[in-house]
Amino acid sequence: MRLNSFDYFRGLAIVFIVAGHSYGPWVAHSFFEKIVASLITGGTVFFVFISGFFFHHIFYPKFQYRNFMLKKATNVLLPYSILSVLALVCLMRYLNDPPFAEIFIISQPPNSGYQYFKLFAQYWWTGSLLTAYWYVPFIMIIFALSPVFIKQIGLQIKSQLGLFFMLLCLATVIQRPTYNLSPIHSVVYFCPVYMLGIICSINKEHLFKFLAGKVVILGSAVILISVAQLLIYNNDGNFHKDAMFSFNGIDTMILQKILMCFFLLSILQKLEDKEIPLLKQLAATSFAIYFLHPWVLYFLYKSSFIDHVRFLPGFLIFLLTVTLTITVCLAIAGLFKWLLGEKSRFVIGW
Repeated sequence: MRLNSFDYFRGLAIVFIVAGHSYGPWVAHSFFEKIVASLITGGTVFFVFISGFFFHHIFYPKFQYRNFMLKKATNVLLPYSILSVLALVCLMRYLNDPPFAEIFIISQPPNSGYQYFKLFAQYWWTGSLLTAYWYVPFIMIIFALSPVFIKQIGLQIKSQLGLFFMLLCLATVIQRPTYNLSPIHSVVYFCPVYMLGIICSINKEHLFKFLAGKVVILGSAVILISVAQLLIYNNDGNFHKDAMFSFNGIDTMILQKILMCFFLLSILQKLEDKEIPLLKQLAATSFAIYFLHPWVLYFLYKSSFIDHVRFLPGFLIFLLTVTLTITVCLAIAGLFKWLLGEKSRFVIGW
């Protein structure tokens, strides 16, 4: 059974993802602007939470590991690989702008097939060719660990919650990897969020009862954590570090975003029986938007778009960038769907 509230949540989640990569000329200076930036940043937690929820809600009742992994490889890993190859060709051959060149290209630019293959393997494993692509290697590892989460589902709720809180405490210490370049580090960090999505699916009736009437309380808690993060760490973004088990403070962003999941759901559950076509469309095309938006943003920033709107306030340019990027992504996704039909899923994930 589809849940409109979670479809709408997925639609909102992709908006947060795009927004988090669309700051452009907007720089948060005032305390209020930094709070807004803090609320926008870190939308990946929403995707991971929703993915965990759907793992139990949709896949678990008839779960078969081989079929599950085959579907994820076809709908997620294949388009990621195709677009990554295209990105490598464009960035290396035509734009001469490979990302993290100082990390992956140690000596001279590659001049043989083997060197190009080795370079691509590094980019493919880390997902660092384009903004946000790091999510695919990480989430594919999570999918590969499905038998572990099947075991989790079989535990008593107290054991599940105990394990979740233990891993959450670990996540707040290890933080996210620098530049999101370590899929294993990301797995450890986001694992409790995925587990929480599963727990919420198992107990969805209790969850929705608990969330009823909690909008103000949850919203206030989200803002309070954002304020605390700014006052303590002077940081309005995600927490990153190189060494997983070094200590560099407590990652409050993951706590804020988990509470924000519940805050958004407390609002969206009120819309369960309402049809909102725009959010439905955003939800349906969320993976296509995910795969396409780095391309759109790259060429948007390389074009003269910013120069033409620079007279506007930075935050307004940010809003225009988000709106334009999502609109262009929807148009491109629609074009691929029209040209390739169901096979477009192999290229753009939809």
